[in-house]
Amino acid sequence: MTVSEASAASGIALRPAVLEDAAVIARLHDHVWRETYRDLATPAAWEGLTEAVRLARWREVLADQVRWTTLVAEREKQIVGFGSAGAPSEPIFEGRGEVRWLHVAPTLQGMGVGRRLMSALTQALALQGYEGCALAVVVGNDRAARFYRRLGGREIGRFTDPGPLWRSENIVFAWDELSLLMEAANP
Repeated sequence: MTVSEASAASGIALRPAVLEDAAVIARLHDHVWRETYRDLATPAAWEGLTEAVRLARWREVLADQVRWTTLVAEREKQIVGFGSAGAPSEPIFEGRGEVRWLHVAPTLQGMGVGRRLMSALTQALALQGYEGCALAVVVGNDRAARFYRRLGGREIGRFTDPGPLWRSENIVFAWDELSLLMEAANP
């Protein structure tokens, strides 16, 4: 980690998300998603996955603290990143805990915020009894794929997300030992 990454990451506080965070998370999710998938998403997904749709989904996720652990990263009391981890949603994850969402504001990407979130989410999966972790990255999201490879993720396969608006092709990254992922993600 560079000096600038360390100083940016040191100004970040992580905390569990609460239902009152849903609107801010939905706004950030929409912003990061549109920035990331501008050239990848279908027109139907682009039009249908609105901030309002995301807000409804985040209210559901944040109301279900049993299935999901959701954390937010704050800088100067502003949410600048978030992530959720919990039970696997796809058979290809082979019983490993899943990091379902991990998004960081574009201005802070590459500054250690994602690493901090990934480390904390990995710890949450360990507390839930998982020995390994898996996640999916849309084919073409090369920045995310590089990030997970740097953390030691290995590609174990691909699947098509059956999403209602976008049947995206995804690469599955996995870690069989959470301790190794925690070590790699620890900034």
